[in-house]
Amino acid sequence: MRLGTFLLPSAAATPEEFRRGYAGANPNFYQRALFENAAVLRQLDDLGFDFAAFSEHHFHLEGLEMSNNPILLGSWAAGITKKLRIGQMATVLPARNPILVAEDLAMLDHFSGGRMFAGFARGYQSRHVTTIGQRNGAVATFATDPEYAQHDAINRELFEESYQVVRGLWENREFSFQGRHWQVPPSGIAWDHPGTRVMAPATVGADGELQKIGIAPNTLQDPSTIELMVPFTLSPNTIRWAAREGGWPIIFSPIEQTVKACLDAYHDEARQRDPSIGWGRNVGHFREVVVADTDEEAFAIGSDALGFIWPEWHDHFGFNEALRYPGEEGSIANTYQTMVDRGYSITGSVDTVARKLEQAIEMFGIELLVLWMGVGPAPIDKLLRSNELLVEQVLPKIGIKLDRFEPTLRPEFATPRWTETP
Repeated sequence: MRLGTFLLPSAAATPEEFRRGYAGANPNFYQRALFENAAVLRQLDDLGFDFAAFSEHHFHLEGLEMSNNPILLGSWAAGITKKLRIGQMATVLPARNPILVAEDLAMLDHFSGGRMFAGFARGYQSRHVTTIGQRNGAVATFATDPEYAQHDAINRELFEESYQVVRGLWENREFSFQGRHWQVPPSGIAWDHPGTRVMAPATVGADGELQKIGIAPNTLQDPSTIELMVPFTLSPNTIRWAAREGGWPIIFSPIEQTVKACLDAYHDEARQRDPSIGWGRNVGHFREVVVADTDEEAFAIGSDALGFIWPEWHDHFGFNEALRYPGEEGSIANTYQTMVDRGYSITGSVDTVARKLEQAIEMFGIELLVLWMGVGPAPIDKLLRSNELLVEQVLPKIGIKLDRFEPTLRPEFATPRWTETP
């Protein structure tokens, strides 16, 4: 099984400090957050986690999601780790320029020595998506949106076209694309440069008009092998799209019937691409895990971690719908106890977490578990110890060994990586 970690990151402030306001504008809290997240990243590297990933959200003066550039955060993280893969959960494609996304991820791939993976999402926070993506006509989509159907269609169209551009640039030395939203390159660009005629002749037509572009550098990894993550979803359409693209949807629910419906949707679609794929394969699961000496201590730690972040911020966007039982009506109690009782937050002693985790692994055939760590409001020393207990005591107790994805570099790459001795 592989373990990944999702880091927002949040400002390193106590719940009381958050409630005083504008924690995101406090440079002390952000510097402390970098210190704490660096400690987590180094620990994950040593413990054998497969990856760490950052979200993309903007304008978080509240301080709970200070993550306006997950690729730039990834470059920072790559510089303080050695084996841990670095990705995004996720870059919000409808609001971004996909050409720049393709370039930035390719550079991250080189900076990290081939440890980059790509995570793409459609965006659920309107403050961010509509402001950043105003030139694209981007809109957010979220579970409780009263105009969900209309916004979802616009958002999905932008997402899928942008993804085509990113993939096309990675997979081709020279590339052109004419879509509804993006023209790569736009027509009518005069580029009769003698240097281009000699050094990149396939990009220019006989009349001197630019016909194609290419990104430089391109990815270090063979683009056909770069892992695609699609977090955090319960949408059948998104899950089926991920299956067609060979991506990993990260399922955002602990509820048995909901998860199994997602796994069924993925499997049905994925078999058209790969008839041999097994049920439950190529799908990640999203949880919080907190381990301590006692159940009570673990619950207290989690209460300051996601037990603060989720009820204080994310329920507003319909996150509690991921905890809803089939047929259940009415509101869901917006508390950490609900998150624990319904299985999203797996908390407790070594024995308790081992029992709960083993049940989930057996029920869903989990081969990739992505842990949401509430770094920021929770005590960092207790979160670090939780990770240590998970890997060194819980996983051996249930017979789980950690695996890591091995990147495949481009076949033409034949020199040492920049981090290696020539």
